Amino acid sequence: MYISHKSNILQQIRETEWDCRRKTKGISKSEYWTWLATNTTQDSDDHDVVTYPSEDFTIVEVTDEDVSARLRQLDDYRAEGVYNITWSDSKVSAVTGQDESGEDITIQTHFSGDDTTKNARLLADKWVNVRRDRDIKLAETDFLALSDQTLSDDMETYRQELRDVPIQSDPDDITWPNKP
Repeated sequence: MYISHKSNILQQIRETEWDCRRKTKGISKSEYWTWLATNTTQDSDDHDVVTYPSEDFTIVEVTDEDVSARLRQLDDYRAEGVYNITWSDSKVSAVTGQDESGEDITIQTHFSGDDTTKNARLLADKWVNVRRDRDIKLAETDFLALSDQTLSDDMETYRQELRDVPIQSDPDDITWPNKP
C-alpha cells in the first residue's frame, strides 16, 4: 500500500505508487502518463530515470502494517476524501480502544488521528452550515431589496445583521436577528 503525505498529513492512499502520485497531483490517467513522459530521462546505461520536480508531498510504501485495518480504526478522522490523519516514519504508540477491564489497548502504528486538524475541519463545516442558513434567510427578503422597492429601516437593519452573523464567535450558539 502506498500513501502520500504532505507535512505528515495523509493526502492519498492507493495500491500502486503511480496511482498514489497521480491522485495526489489531482490529474487524470492520460495527464499522468504525459507528465511522466516529460519527466523521464535516460541514464548512462540507457535505463529510464524519472525525476519528480516540484512535488511538495512524499510517497511512502507501507509494508509493515495493515493500512486498511488501521484506517478503519481512524474512520472518525476522514471525511469526503479529507484525511485528518498523520504519518510517522517510525511507529508510535496509539490507543485504539479499551478492553473488557477498561484498560487502554495500545498498538504500534505509523498512523494517528490529528485532533487539531479534525477539529478545524469540523468547525469549518459548522460555519458552512451557518452561512447556508444565513443565505436562505437573506434570500427570503431579496425581493424587498429590488430597485423598485424601498427597504424599511428595520428590514435594512435585519439584512445587515444577517450579513454580520458569520463574525459571531461560536457556530453552535448563533444569535439570529428577528425578522421585522
